[in-house]
Amino acid sequence: MRFHRIVPLLVFQIAIIIPAFSETRDTLGTNSLLYSGTEYIKQFNQSKGTPFFPTSSNTGAVLYHGNRYENIDLLYDCQDDWVIVRDAQGLLKLRLVREKLEAFEVDNHSFVKLKLLTREGEFYEKFFDGKRMLLMQWKKNLELDSNEQPVYELRKTLFALQNGVIIPLDRSDDLYTIDPIHKRELKKVYRENKLNFKKDPVKAALVFIKEIEKNNW
Repeated sequence: MRFHRIVPLLVFQIAIIIPAFSETRDTLGTNSLLYSGTEYIKQFNQSKGTPFFPTSSNTGAVLYHGNRYENIDLLYDCQDDWVIVRDAQGLLKLRLVREKLEAFEVDNHSFVKLKLLTREGEFYEKFFDGKRMLLMQWKKNLELDSNEQPVYELRKTLFALQNGVIIPLDRSDDLYTIDPIHKRELKKVYRENKLNFKKDPVKAALVFIKEIEKNNW
């Protein structure tokens, strides 16, 4: 797994989905709006890996057509940024319509849709949502291994979103670009909390952003 830089650095249009799911009005009957997607027929060789987000459990929830659906089987294709569920009979895989899908959860990971790179929006795992957001983009692509064979390679892009600007967090020094004015105080936070960006970048970034927000910097 490798971290990958996201572009562009400036964001001119942001659509932030409210994390609280709305009250469910639809049900999981045969005619449920949940089953309004198109059939997912992507072919891949599992010996080379899969395009799916790595989980220990595929049970999740979605905010779709304004309704929350819970305890459903869910796959996230992080190669094409698609969310897949089973049809009413549990036979076919359905790709949910991106325009109607606002957020989803799977295996204790929470994703929101933001329009950072495309008009349709993309899905990002959300770790913090305040004046700033801490987000990660998960992406799988087919790349050649040492034997020149295509395999799925997972890349993770961690970044902060602040005032419409993407701040890539690739290494420990990048943490201080979130609030360079208080770099001295943040270095103390890094030491006192015994943070290790290389070992746990999400924890390090989360501690920094919470400290910045707490002090209203």
